[in-house]
Formats: sequence, structure tokens, C-alpha cells
Amino acid sequence: MITQCRVVFFGVMALSVVAAACVHAFELPAFGPNAPWNVPVAAIPLHPESDRYADMLWNNATAKRPGDFNLSFDSYTYPVYFVDDATGMYPVKVKWDSNLKGKSIPWNPLWKAAPGTDAQVIILDPETGREWNLWQVKFKKGRVQCTNGNLVQAGQEHGDGDDPGDFRTKENGFRPSRGCGIQCLAMLVLPEEIEAGAILHALSMPVRKPDKQTYVAPATKLEHASKRSAPGIPEGMRFSLNVTDEDIEDWIDSLPVGLSNAARRSARIIAVALRDYGWFITDTSGAAHLQFEARVSAGAQWEALGLGSQILEYKAYPTNLLDGLMTRSRIRAHIPADQYAVGSQ
Repeated sequence: MITQCRVVFFGVMALSVVAAACVHAFELPAFGPNAPWNVPVAAIPLHPESDRYADMLWNNATAKRPGDFNLSFDSYTYPVYFVDDATGMYPVKVKWDSNLKGKSIPWNPLWKAAPGTDAQVIILDPETGREWNLWQVKFKKGRVQCTNGNLVQAGQEHGDGDDPGDFRTKENGFRPSRGCGIQCLAMLVLPEEIEAGAILHALSMPVRKPDKQTYVAPATKLEHASKRSAPGIPEGMRFSLNVTDEDIEDWIDSLPVGLSNAARRSARIIAVALRDYGWFITDTSGAAHLQFEARVSAGAQWEALGLGSQILEYKAYPTNLLDGLMTRSRIRAHIPADQYAVGSQ
């Protein structure tokens, strides 16, 4: 696995022997097997209006041009930090209603939020399964200050109950965390997953102008409600790519010559995940993008996987990596998670 004792492991594979001696050891994929984002799409029916929603995603969810779906490793995604790297417990000041008001959280003054106005942070405690989600974060005068911040709770999708949730087993959402009301670690791609050879969950995609009148499971809330807005894609909607192994290899062959073998391996793993697990619409953003752990906490790992920033043939990589793979004809939408058949996983 990749260094700095950030070892995670899959099932009972031999990697668990390494992980047992490591500070940050936990099993991937995170969350329970029945979490909707951990259920493969193979047994999940297409939405009866799949073509309509695929058209909306292609034409309305992006910013510069139809079908401009990017990968985010810098701004508007999440760095991940671990409590064992915290230097102590620091008081937190939260503007919005929060279960952290008047409390302290594990923090390290060297930690940085993701660039951009969202300035997000995830803090994990692998030993207990606790997950803190923080939005618009800064550290000032010995305090962690944020607009929104919560310790993910157990209970139902609206965060009922006082017990901390457990990111190792939790299978539903948490309303306060982000736009769709699902905790921020869910669907985030970590470098350890690509290093191990598989992303075994759906990905997270914020988009432009999601629907402001309705949402679908597994989302747990409506973001920016408005009765006068134009129809959009509901947060919680799931999509996937209809591609074969041959399609993926043809796309890999079409990538710029300057992309390394490591980058091509990573690209293949991402493409397979978009086919086998797809992605959920999770938030509002200026442009559609898929979220990977931010470089401020995982830059060295992404570099080692060939996903460092570079310009090739006038395009930014890995930002524009999916060009040529994501086509309108390949995108399909699936039924909401509360309609999944028992045993579909």
C-alpha cells in the first residue's frame, strides 16, 4: 500500500496483515454492504425515464460545454485527515445549527481545507468509526471555525439519535452533512482504492442546477428548495456508463501518448467503477465533476498513481481524463435506491 501509514484493506486479503500494525487501518469499501452506493448496478433496473435524465445530465449539468465531466482533486472536494494525526482537541465554532456547538474536535493546525469557497474537511477515527464533516473551515486563534460542521450520527437518514455513526458499517445518510444529506466520505474516491486495483462503490458527482423541488433516495433532503425553478436532476439520482471492456481499452488507447502507464492503469480502474457502480448526484456545483480525495491530504499518493497535474495536447489531466469515455449514448439512469430489490447486492 501507499506510505505514511495510511493503510486500508479489502476484506480478509493479505493486506490486512500489514494494516493490523498501522495507525490508520480500516477496511474498504467503507460503509456497509447494503449502503446503496456499495451495491453494484448490474441488478438495478434502469429508470423508466433514463433517456430524459441522461439528456439533462449531458446538456444541463456541466458548465463550459455539454458532456464536460471532470475529475476533481483540488478544489470542491474533500481532504481526509485522521484523529491519530491530530495534535489535540480544539474548540469549534459553527455558524449553523450543529451537534458540535460548544464542543471540541480533534485537529492539527497543519491541516488544510480543500481550496475554494467550500473549504471542506473530513476527519476520521478508524478505531471508533467516527466521521466529522466540516464546511468552509479555517483555523484561527486556536479555534476551528466553520459555517457548517457535524459529527455524523447513527440513527436514521435524518441523523436521529445521539450516538456517533460508524463509517465502517453505516448504510444510510446523514442530513446535515452536504447537499444531498449523505455523509461526505460516502462515494469519495481514496488513492488506496486505486492502488489496490478497484473502486468498489459509486462515485460522487455534484452538478449545476439540480432539481429544487424534489430529491430521491438515498438523498435525505432537498437543497435550495424553489417552486419556481426549472426541472432538473434530483439529488440522489444514480447514473452509470454502458461500456464494455473493449470500449474501455479503446478509450485507454486514445489517451495522450504522454500519459504514463500508471495513469492508464488508474484510468482503467476509474472507468470500470463508472460502469459497475456508477455515480450519484450529491450536491450543487458550478460544473459537474467527480470527487477524489483532495491533493492537500493525498497529493503524493495521486502522483504515485500517475494522477498528478499535467498539460497534454492542450488539455489538463487528470481533470479532463474522461473525455472520449463519457458520451451521451453511454449514460443511463437507474431507479431510486428505495426501489432496489432485496438481495440486489
